[in-house]
Amino acid sequence: MLYRFGPFTLDAGSFALHRGDTPVPLPPKLLDLVRYLVAKPSTLVSKEELFQALWPDVVVTENALTQAVSDLRQALGDDRSKPTYIQTVAKRGYRFVAPVEVVADEPAMARAGRRRETSSLDAHRALTEGRLQLESLDASDVAVAIENFKRALDLDPGFPDAYVGLANAHFWMYEMSRHRDHPDASLLSLALEQAECAVALDGELGEAHATLAYLLVGANRCDEARAAAQRAIALEPGYWAHYFRLGNATWGGERLAALRQCLDLYPDFPFAYFQMAMVHVARNALELAAQALRQGSAVQEGRPDQRKRFPANGLHWMRGLICLRRGDTRGAVADFGFEIDSGRHQLYGTEYAIAAINAHGFALLHDGEPALAREMFQRALELSDDQTRPRLGLAQALLGLEMVPDANRELAQVHEHIADLQRVHRKVDAAIMQAGELVVRGRLDAALQALLRMLADTPPGSAGWSIPIEPLFAPLRNLPAFEALLATLGTRAR
Repeated sequence: MLYRFGPFTLDAGSFALHRGDTPVPLPPKLLDLVRYLVAKPSTLVSKEELFQALWPDVVVTENALTQAVSDLRQALGDDRSKPTYIQTVAKRGYRFVAPVEVVADEPAMARAGRRRETSSLDAHRALTEGRLQLESLDASDVAVAIENFKRALDLDPGFPDAYVGLANAHFWMYEMSRHRDHPDASLLSLALEQAECAVALDGELGEAHATLAYLLVGANRCDEARAAAQRAIALEPGYWAHYFRLGNATWGGERLAALRQCLDLYPDFPFAYFQMAMVHVARNALELAAQALRQGSAVQEGRPDQRKRFPANGLHWMRGLICLRRGDTRGAVADFGFEIDSGRHQLYGTEYAIAAINAHGFALLHDGEPALAREMFQRALELSDDQTRPRLGLAQALLGLEMVPDANRELAQVHEHIADLQRVHRKVDAAIMQAGELVVRGRLDAALQALLRMLADTPPGSAGWSIPIEPLFAPLRNLPAFEALLATLGTRAR
């Protein structure tokens, strides 16, 4: 549905506002607000109604609504004292006073039918081969896929689907460096440029907007990512992957709803269960998280004789952390071993193998085996020495072995790594590792306060989602204020 008022056009389906032909950049909450108001022109909309529409099941102050209206007025060039668009009705609410023309939007399928296709059979073949290589999520296939997408573009320089493939491939190269404290940010920038090029070539290509959404999450631009994913869904509402990208860009109940829709359309996508489990962990609903992970594992491990599209890593790592949180060390170690031994060749295989090795090290510390734990953390560092977490575990193991000077040397390196994370603007990672350093040094209250500050200073989202099952923070669980930390985390995940 299109709403026209003054020089503006609001496309409610694609979640976009334009002034003439110029996009008006608005965060999702303001787009929600203007969409709600223009749908009820000349009608008094109460504050209570707007609170329910914009912040369902979340308690916010009246200032949040006042600020949102003020920001929207500024974007529209409106004057509160002489309103053209939004009139304030004192103590009651707001009224959209400009005339609004409602125009039925063109059906998404009709728009999709005008997609820019290639006439080159060889370009189409190269694109198809590249896509199949990416769908295997085999790390060794990504470079070959890049060459196929480049070949498609050599044959047809205006082929937007090839730019989409190239953007995904370069992003996956970036993701393969993510287990390090310093991933290759130039790959992410290149991928974003290519996705934006695809959108510019064909604004009706849903996969271009969905890919852009996926990359924007990697760049921590989640509001823009959410809008891009909603645009993809408006263009191609029956494609499961767009709902996954929306789930990836959102959090809490919105993520769960998007991923349920994804699984309704394509039940054989195990990583959707992983991302649902993240929300349940943040809410400290560990049984729901374990249930989601069991479902994902069943999908992942069914029909082992067949090579699957989009295989997932990380399911057994998270299952193991939940077992460890419940005191089931044997079950945890079994899951960590499964994660370590499976799928190392896959896109995220190294990342989650390292995560499982680290988690196994903490399980050994839990069982009073610092010497064996030391070996595990050293093994993780042999796979990638540009990491902070195994150094924290190693320091903890060394302290358990009464090797204090060695532990202090590790902690000094940890301190340098944290400073590096802050320098490259990975503030959440830096705050979590800083809290971990404080735990290892025995400053538990300070660690807890550092985590609370991190959540207070971070916009709503997935930051800190793993705290309830993070073995590094096990010593904090007996502190009275830890329940307040869990409550804050759970509220953010609603």
